[in-house]
Amino acid sequence: MRPRLLAIGLVLATACAQGQGGDAVDAVAPDGKEDVVDGPPAVDGPQADAGPDAGPATDASVDAPAGTGPDTCAQAQDLTAAAMNAGGVTVTGDTTGYADDIRPPSSCTGYLPDGPDAIYAVTVAAGVTITATATPTPTTWDISLELVQPCTLTPTCLAGADASISGPETLTYTTTAAGTYYVVVDGYNPGVQGPYALNVRLQ
Repeated sequence: MRPRLLAIGLVLATACAQGQGGDAVDAVAPDGKEDVVDGPPAVDGPQADAGPDAGPATDASVDAPAGTGPDTCAQAQDLTAAAMNAGGVTVTGDTTGYADDIRPPSSCTGYLPDGPDAIYAVTVAAGVTITATATPTPTTWDISLELVQPCTLTPTCLAGADASISGPETLTYTTTAAGTYYVVVDGYNPGVQGPYALNVRLQ
């Protein structure tokens, strides 16, 4: 009986020694099995997507996620209060990567403005003069500017400007009724897009 017990004890001792050896434990951790299980949450999979969306340097290159910029009608930035100040308000942006959400008829600017667009809103009474100037910065590109109602793909154009191929565009319109008006920084062609400064004044 003793030799058998001794033999069984040796087998168990050998098995335990192999199971607890440095090779077995070290092989699991570096292989990343635990890291692989924990990896997706900790590897920043979802967070890596959230970071660029929220980062100001990449907002313009990501199209349509909520809150990224004035890319869609739902995301139109309201400038009403600031635009009533003396000199109005100046905002900057970049239409690169934005969608073509507003496409007024070619009679609006002389061209069919079907490039990526950024959308801003002002809500005013009748008799208010809206003046907007869009300037391509710092590079020169053929910017287009429209004032429309309502905010749809094919709205009514109230005023438009696309006179220069590389300089600023300005439009002016005096409202005939109270309502929300949309200032659209646009490009005359799908490939025409870039950074800009927009000044809007309400008088």
